[in-house]
Amino acid sequence: MKISIRKWGGEIDLTTPSLATSFEFVSLWTSESDNARLARLCAGALGVCLDHVRKLPKYRPGKSSPLEYGHTCLDRLLSEGIVASVIYEEGVKALSFMATKIPTEKEVDEKANFTHSINSDISTD
Repeated sequence: MKISIRKWGGEIDLTTPSLATSFEFVSLWTSESDNARLARLCAGALGVCLDHVRKLPKYRPGKSSPLEYGHTCLDRLLSEGIVASVIYEEGVKALSFMATKIPTEKEVDEKANFTHSINSDISTD
């Protein structure tokens, strides 16, 4: 998936952060109704999904929460002249991208069933 930030050269590929990071951001996003906090989540999502671009600080889960990190990213994005509407729009794309990477219960069950059927075909004789 790609996002577009003209001030950074246009289209940029998103990379997948760790599943735990994705889960944290998406969990907060699905329960968020406060616009200021949503802006932080969007900015933070851009930070973790664009880590390879090296324009935003690196996320360190043990040192800051997604909202604290998002505040830092939001400040950087705004200071570089990236408008709020772009941060929201492209940040929601990044959050949606992360949401698709989190395994669903069905996917976990299917993988478990697949692994079980392979193991039952293996002879121990």
